[in-house]
Amino acid sequence: MKIIETGILIFISLLVYSCKSGTTEAVSLEFEQRTFDKEACVGEDCAKISLSYPFFTGSSESADFLNVHVDQQMVMFLNIGENQEIVPLDSAVKAFLDSYVAFKKDFDSPQEWEISVDSKVTLHGKALVSLVFNSFSFTGGAHPNTYRMYLNFDLTKNAPIKNEDLILDKKGLLTLAEAKFKDYHDVPDSVSLEKDGSFFLANDKDFFLPAAMGFEGEEFVLFFNPYEIGPYVMGSTELRFTREEIRSLVIIP
Repeated sequence: MKIIETGILIFISLLVYSCKSGTTEAVSLEFEQRTFDKEACVGEDCAKISLSYPFFTGSSESADFLNVHVDQQMVMFLNIGENQEIVPLDSAVKAFLDSYVAFKKDFDSPQEWEISVDSKVTLHGKALVSLVFNSFSFTGGAHPNTYRMYLNFDLTKNAPIKNEDLILDKKGLLTLAEAKFKDYHDVPDSVSLEKDGSFFLANDKDFFLPAAMGFEGEEFVLFFNPYEIGPYVMGSTELRFTREEIRSLVIIP
């Protein structure tokens, strides 16, 4: 399943700030958590969907903005194959389950499908909100797939923050992250990642930052998903930094 990093998801109540006459006022957003489970079975074999996501209530601009992006993020996780059409969430759910029923009719296989997505806010500050998405999917193949992503947002503008805009000093962050990466994988300081030969590097020689980065409480997280910088058997790599470590390197919320 191809995951497109678009949309937004938020899981707990939080404060959104707007600027008025040079001051910042807190605007409370209310929500209800929605847990969605549905399945379609052919005989004893089934396709299952499990989603956990919030629905914001009220008539504020931010609530409407978040709800639209919550829906579309879920849609992106449910899209399989080359189908990346933007549709309502209920249509994406139906398409996934219908695809399984069609598959079972075409192939005499005991295979079952499953997609689950769990998400939450990992930090909400005065203006920046970080959200994490953890997904699990199996639609055939040698093994299931897991995927984590962080999305960061400026709620004063109702806009996502791109990774390149989150980072203040890319060279400095690369240096710090590479040192922590080598320590995580027990690569000696005297040995380059290129010489070690265990990793997928940019241009076959350069360390790089992962696509998934965001805040969890007082920590900044860089997360390499399976296959991103190493083979599947290597699994994921999670690097955590204190705010003091990354001060001046990334935006501090």
